[in-house]
Amino acid sequence: MQRFALSAGLVALLSLAAPAPARAACADLWEWINAACSRVVDTYSTGHNGLLLSGYAWHLPWTWTAERRAEENEYAWGGGWARAKEREDDVTDAVYFLVFDDSHNQAEFNLGYAWLKFWRDRESLQPGIGYTAMIVQRPDIASGVPFPAILPLLSLRYQKVTVLSTFIPTLNGGINHGSILYIFGMIDLD
Repeated sequence: MQRFALSAGLVALLSLAAPAPARAACADLWEWINAACSRVVDTYSTGHNGLLLSGYAWHLPWTWTAERRAEENEYAWGGGWARAKEREDDVTDAVYFLVFDDSHNQAEFNLGYAWLKFWRDRESLQPGIGYTAMIVQRPDIASGVPFPAILPLLSLRYQKVTVLSTFIPTLNGGINHGSILYIFGMIDLD
């Protein structure tokens, strides 16, 4: 399974490094898919570089038993790379690849797109809200087969540093299955 995870990560990284085939993939699809595909390709092609740093996964105490919370890894150390582009109306798009230690101390791979709407002046502390659509690979979900996910994003940005958070809802019902607040960040490199 580790070999599969490594392969999935390499394929994801290579796909970010190949914008020309991606442009060709945007042609001759439904109009709404063409628009979304073109936006992702434009973000990658003309965006600026960003370093992603992963940090913390808070397992909400009212949805996890104390025993299970003690077993879970809350320090979701990892990192990744992003290409982000600021657009009109204080909207920022990003495409990214992120790897971090999941709750079970195993590598979780994420390849995705993020959309964020910010308020206030760029030189001040800016709150933001948005979403991310991604492909996730975890050894403990779907037997390690990559799967799609859409999650909300909340952010605070100050100049070149953005702190982001998302909520991972309860999966499969019951207690000890989800309800995690995940916190990570991005530093603009350009």
